[in-house]
Amino acid sequence: MKLEGIYSALLTPFSADESIDRQAVGALVDFQVRLGIDGVYVGGSSGEAMLQSLDERADYLSDVAAAASGRLKLIAHVGTIATRDALRLSQHAAKSGYQAISAIPPFYYDFSRPEVMAHYRELADASALPLIVYNFPARTSGFTLPELVELLSHPNIIGIKHTSSDMFQLERIRHAVPHAIVYNGYDEMCLAGFAMGAQGAIGTTYNFMGDLFVALRSCVAAGRIEEARRLQAMANRVIQVLIKVGVMPGSKALLGIMGLPGGPSRRPFRKVEETDLAALREAVAPVLAWRESTSGKSV
Repeated sequence: MKLEGIYSALLTPFSADESIDRQAVGALVDFQVRLGIDGVYVGGSSGEAMLQSLDERADYLSDVAAAASGRLKLIAHVGTIATRDALRLSQHAAKSGYQAISAIPPFYYDFSRPEVMAHYRELADASALPLIVYNFPARTSGFTLPELVELLSHPNIIGIKHTSSDMFQLERIRHAVPHAIVYNGYDEMCLAGFAMGAQGAIGTTYNFMGDLFVALRSCVAAGRIEEARRLQAMANRVIQVLIKVGVMPGSKALLGIMGLPGGPSRRPFRKVEETDLAALREAVAPVLAWRESTSGKSV
C-alpha cells in the first residue's frame, strides 16, 4: 500500500470527566473521511497519548481502526519511553489492522545515541508493520542526517515524520534515501515541505481543515504555487490563533465549532474560554467560506 498523502494527527475526544469518549470516535473518523484526507496518524502528540495509559492507547487504536473500516489508511504512533511498551503497542496495532507504525524517540532521560538507535532497530526488527521514524527535535533529541540514513537502511523502516523547520535536512533525506517516504510535520510550513520533496504530511489541524491541505497538495503537484500559497496563508491565520489559545484545546474547540464532539483536553491543558472561541471562529471563517465555495456544501 502506498502511504503517501495527507494524514490528520488524530485528536482524542474526551468526556467532561477526561475519560476517552468512545462514543464520539465514529463521528470524528467519519468527518476525516468527508474531508477527503488519505489517512489518520493515531496515538501521537495531537492525540494526547502521553497523557494516557497504555491500555487507553491500545483501546483507542482499536476503536479508530474499527470506525475507519477500510476507508482510511492507518498509521499507529506507538512511541513511549520504554522499548517494551512500544513493542506491546506495535503488536496491538498489527492485530487491529494498521498499515504502519511510527514512534517518537525515547525521551526525558538523556539516552545515548547508541541507545536511541538500538531502540529503533529493536522495534523495526520485531514489528510486523513497517516503521516510520519520528524526528521531532523541539521535543526530543533530533537526528543527524547520517543517523537517519542509517535507520532508513533497515528493511523495515520506510520513512520519517519530519516535524522540524529544517527544510535543508528534509531535502537532504530525500536526496540520500530517495525510496523513503518523508512526511512534513509542521502544518504551518506544509507548502515548504512539499516544495522540498515531501511526499506526505501529518498534522493536527488536518483534523478540521484537512480538505484545505489536500487542495494545497494538489496545487503543488499541478504547479499552481500562488494558489497553494493562498491556502497556506489561510491555514496559518488559524494556526496563529491556535498557538495563542493552545493548540490541543483550541483544535478540539474548532471541532466543536464544526459540530463535532471533541471535548476538553486532559489537564494540565487549559480550558478554552469564550474569548478564545470568538477568536477561533473569526480565524476559521475564511476556511469555512472556502469550503462552501469549493464543495457547494459544508463538510
